[in-house]
Amino acid sequence: MQNHPSLCAAVALACAAVPWASPSRAADYPAQPIRLIVPFAPGGGTDMIARVVGKKLGERLGQPVIVDNRPGASGIIGAEAVARSAPDGYTLLMATTAISSNGSLYDTISYDLKKDFAPVSQLANAPAVLVVNPGLQASSLQDLIRYARERPGQVNYASYGVGTAPHLVAELFQQSSGVKLYHVPYKGGGPAVLATLSGETKLLFPSLVPVMNHIRNGKLRPLAVASAKRAPGLPDVPTFREAGMEFETGTWFGIVARGGTPAPIVARLHKEIVALLGDAEVQKSIESEGAEVVPSPTPEAFGRLIQAESERWAKVVKTANIRVEK
Repeated sequence: MQNHPSLCAAVALACAAVPWASPSRAADYPAQPIRLIVPFAPGGGTDMIARVVGKKLGERLGQPVIVDNRPGASGIIGAEAVARSAPDGYTLLMATTAISSNGSLYDTISYDLKKDFAPVSQLANAPAVLVVNPGLQASSLQDLIRYARERPGQVNYASYGVGTAPHLVAELFQQSSGVKLYHVPYKGGGPAVLATLSGETKLLFPSLVPVMNHIRNGKLRPLAVASAKRAPGLPDVPTFREAGMEFETGTWFGIVARGGTPAPIVARLHKEIVALLGDAEVQKSIESEGAEVVPSPTPEAFGRLIQAESERWAKVVKTANIRVEK
């Protein structure tokens, strides 16, 4: 019997539409390795947390989770790769606060934050810390605020570059405190920390990991941590609230999938991530990066955090009139 081309095509389409024919069916997920895209270079805090979580997630799912570093443009290159992937749960993004702020900083982003990503769960939060060169005449947060107000625009601070987290945190600090500082952007965290150590710049708003040893050695003076409670590694350093200022911010880390990923797959990923974050070994590894484990109660809760952060940083960026070229 001769096959009719149109009939064969119709049968093929029908088979493709059958639920059991799809590898993304929740009951069969995962049926192949999962790729976790890290939008930053290997060796940094984001990469380290991704590798710890990816290894444990792979063990729980029974399929390897392969970390794929796609650095560039403050995380945009990696995020765009996930936004272009199939919505099947096999390509995930190690997201950070940058995904919430980049939309306000860059004019040329090809993805839509709400439509192109499906939030899975937050992993951790790394609070910002205000550190100053010991030569600065400020031994407390209030000392610094008074000193800066008496010298508007004269006290300089370092950042890892225009639009990076330390830059945005510093702008938020200025808008919240009413002081005016002078921004000196560097090309990365290493040069910014070195500039603050040497006194070339007077202060910096990093996360804890890159400056912890310098703090312990007395080469940088911490004035306050931007978290709800004191950092375990710095029990003698007050929070901003304790120092007299309402100011909580930092960098969060989380996992998102491609927008349109089936809800059962997102739910499965969320369940396994929350479970692995309860592992003492995982918690110790994440805490060693200066972060606190913070799993989201639901994917929807993580989505609300991303949206709230997007709105928050949009206001900061607009007020400070910051623009970055990709």
